[in-house]
Amino acid sequence: MLDYRRWPYFTLDNALYLGVIFIAFFLNIWGVPLFDLDEGAFSEATREMLVSGNFAATYLDGLPRFDKPILSYWFQALSVSIFGINEFAFRLPSAIAATVWVIVIYRFTNQQWGKESARFALLITATTLWVCVIGRAAIADAWLNLFICLAFFDIWRYSQHKRFSCLLRVYIWLALGLLTKGPVAAGIPFIATAIFFISQGQWRFWLSAVTNPIGWLVLMIVVSPWLVLVYQDQGIEFFKGFLLDHNVQRFSQEREGHGGSWLYYVLVLPLILLPYSGLLIKGISQVKAWWQQPINRFLLIWFAVVFVLVSLSQTKLPHYVMYGVTPLLILFANYRTQLTQGKWVLLFPAGFFALMLALPSLVALAAEQSKRAYEQQLFAQGAELFDWQYYVITGIFAALALAMYFITKWKTAEKLVAIGVVQTAFVFLVLIENIAYLQQTPVKQAAEIAKQYPQDSVVSYQIKMPSFSVYRQAITARRTPQSGDLVFTRVDRLSKLQQLYSENALTIVYQQGGIILVEIKDA
Repeated sequence: MLDYRRWPYFTLDNALYLGVIFIAFFLNIWGVPLFDLDEGAFSEATREMLVSGNFAATYLDGLPRFDKPILSYWFQALSVSIFGINEFAFRLPSAIAATVWVIVIYRFTNQQWGKESARFALLITATTLWVCVIGRAAIADAWLNLFICLAFFDIWRYSQHKRFSCLLRVYIWLALGLLTKGPVAAGIPFIATAIFFISQGQWRFWLSAVTNPIGWLVLMIVVSPWLVLVYQDQGIEFFKGFLLDHNVQRFSQEREGHGGSWLYYVLVLPLILLPYSGLLIKGISQVKAWWQQPINRFLLIWFAVVFVLVSLSQTKLPHYVMYGVTPLLILFANYRTQLTQGKWVLLFPAGFFALMLALPSLVALAAEQSKRAYEQQLFAQGAELFDWQYYVITGIFAALALAMYFITKWKTAEKLVAIGVVQTAFVFLVLIENIAYLQQTPVKQAAEIAKQYPQDSVVSYQIKMPSFSVYRQAITARRTPQSGDLVFTRVDRLSKLQQLYSENALTIVYQQGGIILVEIKDA
C-alpha cells in the first residue's frame, strides 16, 4: 500500500493547484489554430529561425523582424525542436512561464502573509481571465510578466534582508526581461521602486542598488552576447527599428490602429480581471488603509506606475496593463474576506455569461451593419456556428457558475475561485474555439491548399496573417502578384486584383470567412 507520508507533495491542495493550472494554461492549447497577428508572427519567425539555423536574429516571411528581442523565440524553438510544428509546441513555453509565474506568486505571498493567502493568490491569479489568455498564447508576455514579478519580489526581499544575492538576482531577472521584450522590463521596476523608496525616505538605499557595479556587470554578461550577435546579423537597423519604432514610437504615436483615450484601461481593466472585477471596485475604498503598510504601498505603486504609463501611451492593447496586475491579485488574495462581502461581487461574472449568451445576436448584428466585405463574410459564419448547441453549452456553464455561488457552503472568496475555474474552462473550450473558427480556421484551411502549389508561386497581398506561412511551412512573399501566382488575400482586396488582371485571368481556388486564394493564370 502506498504510504503518502513518504510523498509529502501528494496533497489535496497540490492536486487542486495542478488541476487549476492545467485548466488555466494547458487545456486545449493544442486544439485551436494560432491567432493572427501576434501568435502567427512569433510562430513563423521561430519556424524560419529553425529552418535557417540563424538563432541571432528573427525574420518574418524572409524580412527582418525588429519587434522583440530573442529570448521567447529561443524558448519556442526549443519546444518546436522537441514536439514539431504544431500549436501545442508554439504555446507550451508560455504555459510553462505562466505556471512558474503563479508558483512564484504563491511563494512570495506565503513569505509575506502565510499559506492561506498564498493559496488564494495562486488560485485567483490562475483563474483571472487575461492571465489565462497570455499564459497560453504563443507570444512573449507570459515570460515578461514572470521576469518582472521575479525582479519586484527580489527587490522587496533585498530591502528587507539586505542579502546581496537578492540584488544579483534582480539584475539577472532584469537582463532576462530585456532579452524578452526590451526596455519595459527594466523601466517599470526602475520607476516604481524609485517612487517607493523615496516615499519611505530610503532614496540612498535605492540609489546604491541601481548603481551597483557588480549588478551591472552581471546584467551586461547576460545581455551583451546577444547584442553583439544581432548587430553582426542585422546591423544598426535592428536597434533603430526596435528601440525607436517599436518602443519610443509606440509610446508617442498610435500604431496599427491600436489607440484609445486615457480612459481606455479604466474600461478594460474590469474585463481583464474577470471574475474578480468586483474586488477591484471594493479595493479602491481600501487604498488609504493599505497605503500605511510598506508592503502594500510597494504593491500599489507597482500597479499605479504601470497603469499610468500604459494610459499615457498612444498605442494601447489590453495586455499592456498586465505588467501591473500581479500586485492587485496579491492584494485581492490577502484581503479576500473584506473584499468579498456582499453578493454584488457576482455581478461581473454573471454579466460575462449574459454577454456570452447574447454573443450570437451581436455577431449577427455585426454582420448586418458592417460595410466591409471581409467582415461581412467573417461574421456571416456565425449563423452556422452559433446554433442551439452553443446556447445549451453556454447555459450549462452559466448554470454551473451560479451553482458554485448559490448552492455551495463555501466562503465567498472560494465561490469566486470556483466560478473562475468554470469561466476559464468555458473560455478555452467554447468561446476561443468559436472565435478561432470564425477568424483563423479559414486561414489554416487556405494554407493546407496552398501547400499543393510550388512554394515560390504563393504570395500574400495586402493581408497580415503570418499563421498562413506557419501552416504552409514556407515563407510567403509579400509582393505584387504576377501571372502564375497563387494569391492569399482578403475578399475585399479582390477588386484591386481585378484592376491588375482581367476577370478571366483570376480563378478563386478557396473562399471562406473573408479569406480567399486566387490563382492568376499565365497569359
